[in-house]
Amino acid sequence: MNANFFKKALFILGTALFFTACSNDDDNAISGPSIQLLEVGTNNSLQAFAGADLHLEAEIEAAANIDKIEVEIHSETTGGWELNKIFTEGYSGAKNATFHEHIDIPADVAPGDYHLHIKVTDKNGNSKEAESKLAIVLKNPAAALVFTPVTGTGVEGHGDHFHGLAAEVLGTPITVTFDENGNAISGGHLHLNPTAIYKIALKTYDNKGAETQNKYIADAATATNYKAFLVGGSFVLNAATANGTGAIFQPREATYADGTTGSTTATTSTGVTTYLTIGTDNKGEKDVTFVMRKVNTGVKTTITRADWNRADYATAFAGSNELELKFEIHAE
Repeated sequence: MNANFFKKALFILGTALFFTACSNDDDNAISGPSIQLLEVGTNNSLQAFAGADLHLEAEIEAAANIDKIEVEIHSETTGGWELNKIFTEGYSGAKNATFHEHIDIPADVAPGDYHLHIKVTDKNGNSKEAESKLAIVLKNPAAALVFTPVTGTGVEGHGDHFHGLAAEVLGTPITVTFDENGNAISGGHLHLNPTAIYKIALKTYDNKGAETQNKYIADAATATNYKAFLVGGSFVLNAATANGTGAIFQPREATYADGTTGSTTATTSTGVTTYLTIGTDNKGEKDVTFVMRKVNTGVKTTITRADWNRADYATAFAGSNELELKFEIHAE
């Protein structure tokens, strides 16, 4: 009797294991990838600008692990621009991933209505696709920041400012452009060398594309009303470090727009031209805003070189913001 009981127990156990295994096999067989499209264009605007980059974000799950992610863009009309691109780095082999990429849109792309497809394929060959409409438009920038690397004998950061800028040698510029709301149109994910020094030129434009930034420094009297800040990012300031490994942001115009000089001192300079180094203490990604602030009478002379990144700048220095340009710095 004990033997029969033992045999029956083994039979029941084996049957249970068999059906469990079959159930697991069935689950694996039907468990393909899933994709949830979160963002097409900044703030999910479903819009991109020719000559800029298209922001894409999606959440992906794949029980059998991701093999590849394909992005396809094609025009809804004949003769438009087309893109086919495969992404594997940082995604292949993962079960779950946030797909976050920026697709460069060539400047000569024909504007119009386009269609976007994002397809994820897992290691078993199963695939899932998400799609969205996309408008590509032409747009003139309202403002720009031009970052040009600076080298030269004696050019270096010291405390809260730079030495040797008169001997500067300029490299290849990098431009970030902005719309009328201060959102980056192109170059908004700015990659900078944390140890390099950059000369930043502010550009603003009227509706005909003419530069207008000299309105902030038309002459010495006008400039007393304006001061630039670079806020956000929680920077470690260079003056607070022992080895000069922090950030410096120094507004420094050599002349006013009327040709007179004297605007390079700490409290008189405005910031249409500035110099920046990030510093190794600030490696990583930082969300920042370049601010041109119109300050009340007598306020500008109280703003020191240590105040450029203050979180409370708006309450500390009474006035109103004329310009807020939002972008990311990737210091690497």
